[in-house]
Amino acid sequence: MKLNWKQHLLFFMLSQTVSMLGSSIVSLALIWHVTLQTNSGIAITGITLTTFLPQVFIMLVGGVIADRFPLKRIIIISDTFIAVSTICLAVLYINGYQSIMWIYVFNCLRSLGSGIQMPATKSILPEFIPMEELMRANSYSTTTWSIVQLVAPALAGISLSMFSLSMVLLIDVVTAMIGIGLLFFVPVPFVRKQNEGNSLTDLKSGFHYLQTSKKLKTIMVLYAIFQFLVVPASQLTPLLASNHLGEELWILTSVEVAFSFGAILGSIWLGHKKITFSYVKLLGYSIWIFALAMGCIIFAKSVYLFALCMLIMGIGSPFYYTPIITMIQEYSEPQYMGRIFSYVDLFSTIATPLGMLVFAPLSQFNLFIPFLLPSIGLFLVGIWIFKNEKKIFTS
Repeated sequence: MKLNWKQHLLFFMLSQTVSMLGSSIVSLALIWHVTLQTNSGIAITGITLTTFLPQVFIMLVGGVIADRFPLKRIIIISDTFIAVSTICLAVLYINGYQSIMWIYVFNCLRSLGSGIQMPATKSILPEFIPMEELMRANSYSTTTWSIVQLVAPALAGISLSMFSLSMVLLIDVVTAMIGIGLLFFVPVPFVRKQNEGNSLTDLKSGFHYLQTSKKLKTIMVLYAIFQFLVVPASQLTPLLASNHLGEELWILTSVEVAFSFGAILGSIWLGHKKITFSYVKLLGYSIWIFALAMGCIIFAKSVYLFALCMLIMGIGSPFYYTPIITMIQEYSEPQYMGRIFSYVDLFSTIATPLGMLVFAPLSQFNLFIPFLLPSIGLFLVGIWIFKNEKKIFTS
């Protein structure tokens, strides 16, 4: 029996959900293990750097690879590479070689695999999903990511409390095998793409293509600005909550759960509701939702109001992220899509630590400032989007 695109999407979502869940559980377990074993800020910084820096360095190469080879094959090979790296670390720990340095080494390898996989994963949907259904398909994919973010911390905590680290590492191996198996049920046609030369030439041509597309360039800048301005919402809300509401663990957990639950609700609504207005307007509305919630949260003196603000920000998150991804898929030519996503991911990834460098010191003077200033900034960006929608996105 021939499957339709919805069934193909279901198998793809199940594949990515299982794979992401295992990877998230293991990533959190590694961070917590290093934290408990060392109680050292330097050691925790090491695990953080080995998680993100290799991705940044390999991401552009991942975009070139995504534009040259079958995307399904790239995802399968990178998942396999991550699983093999994880099982090597597990074998070392089982045999008594339990050094933090081994965690750093294999965490770097896992990060490299993720960096190769990211552009391919974001580029693959247009190859088997009808163009008019991309928004809904991306919404459902965002839903699965939100669910993973919601349940992974609890599962990581339970796993690490019940099993040794070596056994927890094997979770990622099992989920990778299941994810790869499910992905085989998704027929992804491969259209031979033109290779322009060596990797450096391809990177330059991808950047030139981005520079000559006013729409794509604007989307990339808007996404980077958004990632920069929402850093306090993603990184400093626990500090704000502990100062306003208390340092009880259940309070910090509640506000984080509220955000994840909001993101799930927003993603489900986008997947169910057929958007009848432009995606650009949706970007503007989502920014104003975020701006309102970030401005109000500094005045929330009860857990319920604080959680409500986090819930609203969670709802606004997929309203921004999903149309951004969809527009990149629609506006990019297939032979450049992987490189465009690698550039977008690179700039948005850099925006997060840059935001911390700016807003974290401000929080030492007054904790209201890192939330109030970005709130005003987001509101102004929303105004700019509505004023320039026709000039940029309909030309």
